[in-house]
Amino acid sequence: MDSGTAVDILLVVGFILMGGVFAATEMALVSLRSGQVERLSVEGGRGTAVASLARDPNRFLSAVQIGVTVAGFFSAAFGASTLAPSFAPTFERLGVPGPDTVSLVVTTLVVSYLSLVLGELVPKRLALQRSVGVARLFAPPLGKFATFMTPVIWLLSLSTNALVRLLGGNPDESGDDVDEAELRVMIAGHEDIPMEERAIVDDVFEAGDRLLVEVMTPRTDVAFLDDDLTLAQAVETITTLPFTRYPVTGRDFDNILGYVHLRDLLGHADDHEGRVRDIVRDLVVLPGTNRVLGSLNALRHRGAHLALVIDEYGGTDGIVTLEDLIEELVGDIQDEYDQDAALAAAGDPATVEAGLTLEEFGERTGLELEDGAYETVAGYLLQRLARMGEVGDQVVVGDHTLEVAEVDGHRITRVRVHAPSEPADGESGE
Repeated sequence: MDSGTAVDILLVVGFILMGGVFAATEMALVSLRSGQVERLSVEGGRGTAVASLARDPNRFLSAVQIGVTVAGFFSAAFGASTLAPSFAPTFERLGVPGPDTVSLVVTTLVVSYLSLVLGELVPKRLALQRSVGVARLFAPPLGKFATFMTPVIWLLSLSTNALVRLLGGNPDESGDDVDEAELRVMIAGHEDIPMEERAIVDDVFEAGDRLLVEVMTPRTDVAFLDDDLTLAQAVETITTLPFTRYPVTGRDFDNILGYVHLRDLLGHADDHEGRVRDIVRDLVVLPGTNRVLGSLNALRHRGAHLALVIDEYGGTDGIVTLEDLIEELVGDIQDEYDQDAALAAAGDPATVEAGLTLEEFGERTGLELEDGAYETVAGYLLQRLARMGEVGDQVVVGDHTLEVAEVDGHRITRVRVHAPSEPADGESGE
């Protein structure tokens, strides 16, 4: 191989690599997410240049196409006009018929192969994996190239926009925004995000759709204080209760005057003159149809830890605490007063609160209950039994059995879950 042929080979490889740079830059800019573009725009220097170019796809795509076309043209031209004649004598010595034609075909195939691998596939794969780094490296030179080619780019953009409009498109419209489902899939498959963080993000999405009525403490489970109680009576009442905040009722449970904090009652054990109504604090009131995240923001904005949840008629539905809302994002927060409601070992029965929502029950037990016109396990049992529940009543769910373990008046309060291997005694109901 003489020096002239070596130079021609280097030129062809150089043009292929040049096309690869353009292809890599295009892929890097196209794959930048809007958040990455925003971060780059505030960095200054190269970051600003990258962001400016990424926000003008007509400009950089036209510049890239010009660069790729020119590089491809020169690599093909040199391959056909210089390399093919140089290798023809080799094929002639090998006795190949039509050496000039064979040399042209073989040279074209080799150049095409190198163009695909070195000029397209490898650069784009690397750019896809390191989009920000590649964009920082090559986007500024591409911007200068685009400025130099402005007249050509203007003509190409004008033609492109006209054809897009002719085909019913909008040249100024950006791509579809990422919806919640796509974002959740992206986060779930992102290996750089730890499993715990992915779980929290997933809970945030779930909380965005959840209503207060699904996470509140129902009125029947709330410890109220009557506004007419003396402070001494109130202190005596709360000494046996594990709570720190107590809603205060007026004439009935739908007339909530506010709430008192445990600290408000400290030092009043002997006060038989003052009344609870005298120390009532204002209570945030939220409709049960509010979303969890919006309610969390409302409580944070007000600096409140407790809210009254009302129904559509203005009656008291229950209460919700800041802890209840935070638990929807990070999971249960156990303290010394919380009971462990997790299932026991496989095959042993476990008792859970009947007030759990169907989703919470499924998470704790792995047993999915059918959706219906109810929100809690107690509601599911009442629907299946078609009457008020009694201790010992059972319903079969798949290969498990749910047994009413505790009743308070007409309300089912606790349910025992029997695994398949655990025999359950009692009456079965539908």
